[in-house]
Amino acid sequence: MTYRDKKTAASRAKVQLRFAKRAAKATSTFQCLIVSADPQRGEMLQRAASDGGWKTFVCADGKTALAHISRSFVHLAVVDLERQAWQDFRPVLERLTSQTGVLAIVCGNEGNVEEELWVRQRGAWLYLPGVAETSNLALLCGEARQIVERLARTTPATPLAPAVGQGTYS
Repeated sequence: MTYRDKKTAASRAKVQLRFAKRAAKATSTFQCLIVSADPQRGEMLQRAASDGGWKTFVCADGKTALAHISRSFVHLAVVDLERQAWQDFRPVLERLTSQTGVLAIVCGNEGNVEEELWVRQRGAWLYLPGVAETSNLALLCGEARQIVERLARTTPATPLAPAVGQGTYS
């Protein structure tokens, strides 16, 4: 019985140390996941998020985005549905909006009411139909950064995974 107690205490200490290291590294690093099948729009969205103060990761499809979400914690997600079937990104949006502390911006197709209703029902932070430039989006990404920073200060128990750097997944 003493062996089990020592083993439990040791494993508990390892877990606590891992989360302490993660929290110490993550004090000023916030990650933004960008999901866009169009490389030019993905680059535009990445530029806007970077201008807003985010470390960005770009994924070209829903499968890669889901893999990234399960590997690391993202604080902001920008999902580009323009000229895409919103059903293709359904699992990504459902996973993102089900997580606590994640803000989701969805760039949608202008005039698609069904898509807009579905995105809003999922609980996305913003739905932006017809996004064509980065200036206003960069301001919104900056606002999202301020919101996430406030949330991190008020709820320190939220696990914030550190970003390794900027990258692109395809």
